[in-house]
Amino acid sequence: MKFRLQPPADLGTTYTRTLMIVLLNLPLVWGCLLWDLRGVDAAALTAAYGAAVLAGWYVLPLLVVLGAVFLLLLPVRRAAATTTALVMAVYAYYLLLDAVAYGIIRIHIDFFWLEYLVRDFAGLGLPTSSVVTAGVALVLVLLVEFGILRLSGRLRPPRRLAPLIWAAAVLAMTASQVLHIVAYQKNDGRVTVLTPHLPFYVPFTSHRNADRYSDLLPFAMDEDAAVLAESTASLTYPLAPPAFDPAAAPSPPNLVVILLESWRFDAMDADVTPNIHRLSLESSVFTQNLSTGNQTTAGIFGIFYSLHPTYWAAVKANSARLDNPVLVDALTGRGYACALYARSKFGRHKIQDTMFRGLELHEDFAGKNVPEMDVDLTEGFLGFLREQAARGGPFFGLAFYKSSHYDYCYPPEYEIDRPAKDINMAFMNAGTDPTPYLNDYRNAVRYTDTMVGRVIDELRALDLLDKTIVIVTTDHGEAFNDDRANFWGHGTNYTKFEVQVPLIIRFPDRGPGVYTHRTSLVDIAPTLLTRYFGCTSDPRTYSNGRDLFDASAAPRAHVAASYVNHAFIFGQDVHEILPLSTRKYRFDDAKAAGGDPPSELLRSVMEEINRFYK
Repeated sequence: MKFRLQPPADLGTTYTRTLMIVLLNLPLVWGCLLWDLRGVDAAALTAAYGAAVLAGWYVLPLLVVLGAVFLLLLPVRRAAATTTALVMAVYAYYLLLDAVAYGIIRIHIDFFWLEYLVRDFAGLGLPTSSVVTAGVALVLVLLVEFGILRLSGRLRPPRRLAPLIWAAAVLAMTASQVLHIVAYQKNDGRVTVLTPHLPFYVPFTSHRNADRYSDLLPFAMDEDAAVLAESTASLTYPLAPPAFDPAAAPSPPNLVVILLESWRFDAMDADVTPNIHRLSLESSVFTQNLSTGNQTTAGIFGIFYSLHPTYWAAVKANSARLDNPVLVDALTGRGYACALYARSKFGRHKIQDTMFRGLELHEDFAGKNVPEMDVDLTEGFLGFLREQAARGGPFFGLAFYKSSHYDYCYPPEYEIDRPAKDINMAFMNAGTDPTPYLNDYRNAVRYTDTMVGRVIDELRALDLLDKTIVIVTTDHGEAFNDDRANFWGHGTNYTKFEVQVPLIIRFPDRGPGVYTHRTSLVDIAPTLLTRYFGCTSDPRTYSNGRDLFDASAAPRAHVAASYVNHAFIFGQDVHEILPLSTRKYRFDDAKAAGGDPPSELLRSVMEEINRFYK
């Protein structure tokens, strides 16, 4: 490709010059991203996928943004080249800082950490020399960008440069995401290994299309085709093989986990959940318990992996190598019979492949509607309990009910709280009265409670209740415009309405009690492993949790996640980290401004979300 001196600019050549600035910046951009990928085993498929991601995901959105900027600057298009150079300088500088930070502490710099790096770098434990180095790097990037700007004005690229760049970026983006859709479904670590290494990378997934079109791809991608080698895995979990003392737990109890979908903290009482309430009177009840997410996968991940949900992407990338969480391995290693009854598509959402690999899973149930399917789920689960009673060996069973999920389903005779009506999101706003919708939800929870009651009654009738740990909780809560901020359902914010959830645990050897200190779903696994399965390892080697009954422990930050964002909860202050911004608000009111966390909590949460990365 030959370049010649450029004649006086017109509209087309001005736009081509901006693309030329982008093109000249790509070695710097890609160099930073490749730095993030150092240590990854570059198999042929991994390299091809990585090249497509770098040429698509990190170029196409940039072209779109700069195209919009160019259109805005049409009246003063002479400024287009300078503006493009400034945008590229910011982009390259961020990627450079992120690559350095990721190499040291395995954390990508989002807007939350960027704010505190600027405001209180010393509080995060960074020396002054780090700031000096960052300043020098900024100067160097600006000098490079100035040189690129000058060079772009002297070169005359061919007229076809613009369509070629756009076509290449679109093709690379399409190829990389199609490849990831199939690899994600097939658990191919050669592709999924890259996800946690790259900043702001949230690749596409599609269960339906992966099954439909995967056979058309011209290379082998069988289930578990590429189990990552230990040397190239992005996650070390657990930090050391867990140690067990069989003498400390010669006869560990059975374990039953019952989950009510979208169950909020104030929907557990004698009126809404009479059966669960009766169970709570002989159980340990944790009234200030937080979920690890405001959506299903993040919540269940916290229960069984006992890790902050920011590890979710890395666990999926390493799922074939990790096999299962320590808690599940402890159960299967002791010969527990295990069965899962869930209507939340554990297979589709990678829950089975990451947390319950090899366990018996039931996801399809008979019935014309959700309530009938939950009845069939209950019948299947009761049958499993009867089989285990006859077998006499230890068992683990999970029942996950769906009726309390939007759009809140129950038979007509359970419409007790009135008025109740279906939610129509199109007509809701901050002034909408939530009462009829909350009543609808409460009716669905009440209906689900009847099935939980059947399970508890069956355990009692089979003489299993006093040999079984029974956990009743949920994946996340549910909002109903509680703070008049127009938040409904879940996955929308991290206030207590979506994150604070019931936790009732009946231990066979422990009397009832109500505990008001703050706990988390990540505390369940270390409590069970240490107290009931003879695990002698430090919980920090396999968990971000602590003992549920440790009311004297120091304050800590809680981590919760959603689909593409996450949040840190410091006491009553929520810091929600979005892809391109952060929000601060109070835990009980999304409209109230949140405060800043103490430096020691920042340093603590940084260590916790980094601990298991290599």
